[in-house]
Amino acid sequence: MRKIAYTLVLCLAYFTGVAQWNTDHMLRSGRSALVLDDYVSAIENFNHIIRVKPYLPEPYFFRGLAKLSLDDFEGAVLDFSEAIALDPNYLHAYAYRGIARHHLKKYEEAIQDYNTALSINPTEAYIYANRAITWSETGDHAAAERDYAKALIIDNKLLAVYLNRAISREGRGDRAGALADCNEAIELHAFSDEAYGLRGYLKFQNKQHAAAIEDYNRALKVNPLNKRVLMSRAIAWYEMLKFPEALADYTRVLEIDSTDSHAYYNRALLRAEIGEYNNAIDDLNEVLKLNQDNILVYFNRGLLRMETGDREGARDDFSESISLYPDFVNAYLARAEATIRDGNPDSKAPDTPSATDREAAARDRAKAREIMERYQRMKEGDRNALVDTTENFRRLVDFNAREDRVKEVINGRLQDKNVIIELQDEFTVQYLDIDTLRKGRVQYFNKHLMAYNQEHNYQPALTISNKYTPLPPEFLQEQIEQLSRRLRENNEDTDALLLRGGFYLHRGEYTRAIEDFKTITEKHPDHLLARFNLANARVQMYDYIESVQNRSPRARLGETNAPSRVIDYSLMLDDYQRCLDIDPAFLFATFNVANVRVKNGDIDLAIQLYTRVIEQDREIAEAYYNRGLLYIYKGETSRAVADLGKAGELGLTDAYSVIKRYGNTPRDNR
Repeated sequence: MRKIAYTLVLCLAYFTGVAQWNTDHMLRSGRSALVLDDYVSAIENFNHIIRVKPYLPEPYFFRGLAKLSLDDFEGAVLDFSEAIALDPNYLHAYAYRGIARHHLKKYEEAIQDYNTALSINPTEAYIYANRAITWSETGDHAAAERDYAKALIIDNKLLAVYLNRAISREGRGDRAGALADCNEAIELHAFSDEAYGLRGYLKFQNKQHAAAIEDYNRALKVNPLNKRVLMSRAIAWYEMLKFPEALADYTRVLEIDSTDSHAYYNRALLRAEIGEYNNAIDDLNEVLKLNQDNILVYFNRGLLRMETGDREGARDDFSESISLYPDFVNAYLARAEATIRDGNPDSKAPDTPSATDREAAARDRAKAREIMERYQRMKEGDRNALVDTTENFRRLVDFNAREDRVKEVINGRLQDKNVIIELQDEFTVQYLDIDTLRKGRVQYFNKHLMAYNQEHNYQPALTISNKYTPLPPEFLQEQIEQLSRRLRENNEDTDALLLRGGFYLHRGEYTRAIEDFKTITEKHPDHLLARFNLANARVQMYDYIESVQNRSPRARLGETNAPSRVIDYSLMLDDYQRCLDIDPAFLFATFNVANVRVKNGDIDLAIQLYTRVIEQDREIAEAYYNRGLLYIYKGETSRAVADLGKAGELGLTDAYSVIKRYGNTPRDNR
């Protein structure tokens, strides 16, 4: 990867005095959180205002800003639209809805929003600048130039306008005009690392590598943490054959951000070129921790393993590349070579392979020839030869989930976290650590638990949650011993059995937990809490057994096939149904049934069940989150983003990472 493309986020103007209103404490707190980039806290504050005063447009607008900053563009559009419905002359709501629609590639609608905003106030420079960016995306460069010029007439010192116009001009081949914009930007803003960085990039494109390095050095003096400039300088050092300097820059990027897959990947390629094969393999291993679906990483690691003599590991990597992209010709050829090559890295002559190895290699070479012939027929117009894998290949080799451009990742942004994309866990009845309340963790209200806690004077208290609060092992052991002593004195102490079973479940002792809960339900068939946790203990035990057998029962995005075998969850489903017979409004049982259905591949039924939960209580973030994941699984992106945005709004912040990775695309398979 030798070239790096610059892109800038849309110019989000800072403004004051947007409207004249008396703001209360929550509104001030929310806006302060926005300024501090604490978008989740901001959303929480605006949620409170909306519940109390749903007729105010401002909290919708500012919540939309928070969602926009979290890349929840669909959610932002909804909030800006609500603000506009409450105040049809809300200038900035139109302007920022245009920005959100631009990110969704709804360019015509974005232009309409900018037009409306400018009809309200034609003197807002940042709106002209943003409309210019959108015009460029539509290919109307003349309109873009006019809008950039209008923005500069209003304010000739707007740095982002010069830089975005430079990018636009460079993109259509006007490199001289782009350099002129960068020079003007630097003259007006002598301490702009972005301006120096962009000018350095333009000089690099002109093969002026030494001059590019000078500009990159100036940029890094201003901002030593600018990863994009460091990456660009590393590439320039590489072109100048100064490999140690390039290596140092990649390493510096990783010191700043240990999750930058581009830096690991580029450093791996550089290390491979200078013969540091094992170090290169280590870097590719790090890439795969961040992105498990990149065929080029597996392929390159396979080549490096060939160099180190790890023939079996190389074959595994080439096989993984093929499983991700079945038409990867070079992977078949490389696997054939790995199958018959001598494992000694110092020997290039093939040994005497077994008949089985020769046959396997011959099959791979034949498959490679068949694919090449098929593609040749495709080029010659044979429609029967078409294969639907080209787009998949392009998607898989792209590290950036949303666009084919290298972007600057802002350290610490919530939606840039590396999260595992899987279902939210089942709810269970568990011990309530008072510290969790002090830390502000959400505890869902349930009338059965409330009655139990009041009856026992909250000593101890129980809650219902799908997130375990780690309890000290010594505390767990002490509680279990105390409850066991109670049961030796009275083996029909239902409360002691319920509590001890919960502690066993917390500790992962599923058999003992099941015994305690089962003892209760045999004597008290309608004991809802024990019945519920009996089902939960069995589900968790099954999940544990499956995970030990290297088959995760969790539904993760990207799996295109149903589970290879159906697990018999009938006992658990019967217990959950018994809970619902006792109390049809016990939505946590419905949620858990939905999770079980997903594990056995019943996606449509699970969606119906999550929908039932949401209809009962629209504040259950986990139901929106899981339903959103299933919509992504089905390719229904718009529905997925709407659900994930709602989950994020309700406090499940990992939803924003999922939106960034899988959502906000114009594709929808419905």
